[in-house]
Amino acid sequence: MSWAVVARKDFNDARRSRSLWALSATFLLLALLFAGLYAFVPEVTADEEVSTLGLMTFLSAPVALFVAVAALVVAYKSIAGEAESGSGKLLLSLPHTRADVVLGKVVGRSLVLTIPVLVGLVAMLAVVFVGDVSFSAVDYVLFGLVTMLFVLVYVAFYVGISASTTSTARAATLSVLALVFLEFAWDIVPLGAWFVANGFQVPPGLFSGAPMPDWVAFLASMPPSSAYLNAVGGVLTGSMSGAGPWYLSQWASLVVLGIWGIVPVVVGYLRYDRADL
Repeated sequence: MSWAVVARKDFNDARRSRSLWALSATFLLLALLFAGLYAFVPEVTADEEVSTLGLMTFLSAPVALFVAVAALVVAYKSIAGEAESGSGKLLLSLPHTRADVVLGKVVGRSLVLTIPVLVGLVAMLAVVFVGDVSFSAVDYVLFGLVTMLFVLVYVAFYVGISASTTSTARAATLSVLALVFLEFAWDIVPLGAWFVANGFQVPPGLFSGAPMPDWVAFLASMPPSSAYLNAVGGVLTGSMSGAGPWYLSQWASLVVLGIWGIVPVVVGYLRYDRADL
């Protein structure tokens, strides 16, 4: 299991980094802030009774954004940085294949980001009990598991980008552009496709709040964060099938997350495997 050696070394190196402690402190403060707002400031939520389900729903959007940004910080230099500095050659001179390096980086960097997230989720338990929030251990664990999957997906996504180039600057640029597009600009994709499909005319009901066609809703749910939020809603409510077509179900969102985690890594590995280091 050569990839496990790479993952262990990567994790141990990152564990001594200030960035890990900074991420831990940031997510801890973020988690406590939003949990405190939910538990002690009734104006921020319309829930009649504060509960674990409501808290996890309230937290899911800020957690998604934090993970998307933090994964970039943790992973964008994972392979490109070593290729640029020359340490990648030293790593490959040991009995590691390039596939071992890519897989080990995904696992090691995912563990690095998992620690701050777990610290924040555990710390929130104090707010849950002090704020007299109706507690469900099952909801809490399910939210944590889906969030860990989301961490793995976004780290794998950025490791794939890092593996596709030997320049740290290029890896950073591509990663930031991907983050901005997926997290802030994606809405132009489903709306633009709807506009084109309607004969380059504004679709009826676009500005009146009318429901969009199912295929447009599917395009809107494609980004990793949207798929994560949909999956979280499904596991917390216990309904993964949904009321619409199968491709809008929460199960489909888990598949979409898997695609975001697998395809960029495969593409990045193929480019890394052909790269002249």
